[in-house]
Amino acid sequence: MPLWNPPTDRVSPDERVGRRLFDEPMLVGARDQRSYAGLLLRHFEETRDDKFSVDRLGATGVNRKVVAYLRPRASAAGEKHRPPKAFNGWAVLTVRKLTAPPTPEISQLPVVASPIDGEDIVEIDRNPYHAHIVLPRDIKRLHLALCLRHLFTTYGTVQKREEDRQNLHRTLGKVWSWLAKLARKK
Repeated sequence: MPLWNPPTDRVSPDERVGRRLFDEPMLVGARDQRSYAGLLLRHFEETRDDKFSVDRLGATGVNRKVVAYLRPRASAAGEKHRPPKAFNGWAVLTVRKLTAPPTPEISQLPVVASPIDGEDIVEIDRNPYHAHIVLPRDIKRLHLALCLRHLFTTYGTVQKREEDRQNLHRTLGKVWSWLAKLARKK
């Protein structure tokens, strides 16, 4: 599959956009309490301006080459946080769910292509796949974060880091060979 070259003047309703997920500190509870495995509200809070930053991950699905291109940029962005945060993947959603939300309580959220490309920035900061969701000014930030979290959680998926997937395959391979050895012994 070739590297996708997205148009810079529009974002298609069928495109997949992803919000970067970074490690967030968690409260510690009782020893037997299970950790929270969902998407945190903190991932959908935007404090910088009225633009919610996302990555364009593919024309009709998540493009592996685009993800491979963006992964080092996302990891470098995590290193810029204070304290640094590890990049964990993307929360992925179809643009159509943002521009025409399936629930009437959520306002339409336009998605605008905004590639980051310039001569004055280093290569790792360039991102032709950058876009942003224009956030309405008349709605409180917490409400918007809740709406975005609802859309990404209900209608989206999570694209984990490739290393996590490789570790899972490695672990499953070890379990499979251990089970095969047990079966041969019997």
